[in-house]
Amino acid sequence: MLPSAVDRLARRGLQVARARGEAEALARLAGDSVVAAARTLPDLVADLRRTFDLDAAAILVPDGRQWRPLAEAGGPAPAAPEDAEFSADLDQGAVLTLSGRSLSGDDTRLLGPFVTQLRLAEERARLQREAAAAAEAAEAYMVHTALLEAVSHDLRGPLAAIKAAAGSLLAPDITWSRAKARRFYRISDTEADRLTSLVSNLLDMSRLRAGVLPVMPRKTDVEDVLYAAVNSLSSAGSAVAIDLPARPPDIRADPGLLERAVANVMANAQAASPPGLAVRVQAGTVGNRVEIRVIGQGPGVPADQRQLIFRPFGSVQHRDERAGGLGLGPAIAKGLIEAMDGDLTVEDTPGGGATFVFSLPRADSVDIAKEGQP
Repeated sequence: MLPSAVDRLARRGLQVARARGEAEALARLAGDSVVAAARTLPDLVADLRRTFDLDAAAILVPDGRQWRPLAEAGGPAPAAPEDAEFSADLDQGAVLTLSGRSLSGDDTRLLGPFVTQLRLAEERARLQREAAAAAEAAEAYMVHTALLEAVSHDLRGPLAAIKAAAGSLLAPDITWSRAKARRFYRISDTEADRLTSLVSNLLDMSRLRAGVLPVMPRKTDVEDVLYAAVNSLSSAGSAVAIDLPARPPDIRADPGLLERAVANVMANAQAASPPGLAVRVQAGTVGNRVEIRVIGQGPGVPADQRQLIFRPFGSVQHRDERAGGLGLGPAIAKGLIEAMDGDLTVEDTPGGGATFVFSLPRADSVDIAKEGQP
């Protein structure tokens, strides 16, 4: 065979191989319409680098006077579009940059579908960011609106009761009996405790949302925390029965935060339970964790609303009026528990009602060096 014929065959073979590669690349770009629409910027950039055998491919976005990579494959990526062998404008100021070798005319032709897909993916990412920001703003607005509604109802209640009791005691034309005066003092004391609890919950939620709540986990006695939580409920604590058949092992937790979390859930369970029925509290070991179960009776929580009650003010519109409060108790409890590497869930109580389950790590399952550290 003549050398010229061999050369033509070799060139023809390269053309066939290249055409096959282009067809495969285009097929990947087209694909199933649903799958193609879901491809992300990193996937497309990595595919582009492989297809053109490049050292690096990246999408750069302006960041002040510099550029930062939004998605990249290979490396090192060019620090700026002018440092790349090839660049193409996308959307919102983003620029595609390629480095490693110069692109031929055929490369540039094949690059067109990639650039189109990258523009679509970048637009999807931008819309997703805007949707997330809008959802966050809507959530903040909902919380703000619910807070105003709850404050107007729940904070004014105890203030009005305290004002009425104090006004009665100060009335110049009435002499109250000792028993009657003591009743007014008790009302003021009870409502002041309720007001303090409401304000404390608001402050806790504010710190949780800002991520500035200090957490100091250490070896903690579960029984001590449970009785401290009951004592913090004042006279209402008489409606809580702690049942510990065996002393549970120590856990790793912040005892102060755990007490507040458990007390919040106890108070919530008391308010939802029928009068005369005690809220039961149990604790036991499950693997390398300890579970604390606050067992309430009453209407319970429907399965489709179990996540809603853990949202701030999520239960404001649906709460039992006897429960009062700002709809913050379960939300604060869950936030406090999760800050201590724990979990809080809710399940049905046999016979009716809701059982809140706290799960926290056993102290002996945690590296002893971590004790006393946040």
